[in-house]
Amino acid sequence: MKLTRRQLCYFGLGVLAGCAPGPVREQDSPAVKSGPPVIDFHTHLFGIGDGGTGCYISPTQKRKPNYPFFLRLLGLSENGRFDEDYVQRMVAQLRSSSVSKAVLLAQDCRYDGAGKPDWGNTDIFVPNDYVFKVARRFPELFIPCISINPSRQDAIAELEKCVELGARVLKIHPPIQCVDPSESGFRSFYRKCSDRGVIVMVHTGTEHSAKICNTDYSAPRRLVTALEEGCTVVAAHSGMNAFFDKEDFFPQLLPLVRRFPNLYCDTAVLGDKFRWRDLPRLFDCGEVLARTIYGSDTPFPSNPLVFWNRVKPAKLLSLLSETNLFERNYRLQQAIGLPAPVFERGARLLSLS
Repeated sequence: MKLTRRQLCYFGLGVLAGCAPGPVREQDSPAVKSGPPVIDFHTHLFGIGDGGTGCYISPTQKRKPNYPFFLRLLGLSENGRFDEDYVQRMVAQLRSSSVSKAVLLAQDCRYDGAGKPDWGNTDIFVPNDYVFKVARRFPELFIPCISINPSRQDAIAELEKCVELGARVLKIHPPIQCVDPSESGFRSFYRKCSDRGVIVMVHTGTEHSAKICNTDYSAPRRLVTALEEGCTVVAAHSGMNAFFDKEDFFPQLLPLVRRFPNLYCDTAVLGDKFRWRDLPRLFDCGEVLARTIYGSDTPFPSNPLVFWNRVKPAKLLSLLSETNLFERNYRLQQAIGLPAPVFERGARLLSLS
């Protein structure tokens, strides 16, 4: 397998930084959770289609170094029950963590100019029906987040169907799904989301885990169309970047936060091995921090080592030994100073507190 220089850097440094521990422990005993509910607003559901789930990971995606990395991290294998094993890993960790519930994300595919599925250019797919199925099995743990690429021919019909099934949150991933969220033709879709009370979460900032078509689709300024139609919008990842990215979209957030009271952002993946600058930048921008929601991006792991200068040694050692991905990210973001309201805001946004 031939790797690019960036892939070698990304994978190799991740291992050197301690981001590839052995398989996570499965702890069946639920943790005792007190105080306001903590909602992890950004958790991924993945699968390869075992058991008829409808999930898909392309051969191209499996050749990337992050695929075997996640197999090892979660103790998974392509054994005919991969999809169920993945769910059980998430369930076990969430139950034994300080997090009350997790918003579980679907992932729509790419679509062609006629609004039909473009499977040849889709690397990851997690259907809405499967997310609902998992959430129905574990309603005490998961809140389903559907994924609808607004360029699909039946986008509004799919939205209506999912709302009737209880959808409260919707995810769009512009660079992976190859869709410009600012297109004026999507206004009717966004208006329907607003009318139906569906929170629209949109990936912002750079993307490294899968093939993308246009980095600029991740610019927060492209959220204006949805915001103008009255949607409550969550700018996932707060428009942040890794230290080696030339793009920097974060400065676009502040003027948008000032203009739109219905705009929020999240902290998902901001504890990553190459993102040690991101949370400190967020802390320095009080107006944006006041609209920030806690998220982890599980199973993408946080790395306590990159915050060695912000965490006391004893706490750092404790975090490094924590194999529960939900708990590690939660405790790390607490330790480096994320304010309590950030952890509580997601529950309020979903009217759970």
